[in-house]
Amino acid sequence: MRIFLSYSHHDARTAEEVQLALVAESHSVFFDRTGLPYGEAFHAVIRQEIAIADLFVLLVSPSSVRTGCYAQTEMKFAKDKWPNPAGHVLPVLVAPTPSSDIPAYLQAITF
Repeated sequence: MRIFLSYSHHDARTAEEVQLALVAESHSVFFDRTGLPYGEAFHAVIRQEIAIADLFVLLVSPSSVRTGCYAQTEMKFAKDKWPNPAGHVLPVLVAPTPSSDIPAYLQAITF
């Protein structure tokens, strides 16, 4: 399974642990720290990686749902691909986050 891992850089340590656990289970995981080649247009690479992913995992925290966080841009790409997130988008709560801050797109599915 091809998985795109989205997170706030404030949650980088947790993201790395999740990435390692998924790889240990034989999943192919796009992780920006290892998957973005130097000198490439990162926006295009990220859009392409989401386009070919089977699953979009978003680590949910106050940082990742904050306006201006790049994870929100990645979530928009996922939403464009999968207007209905069920079965394709997996939000994982990694820090207490007020439900009012969580986008409706993610609230439509179970955390």
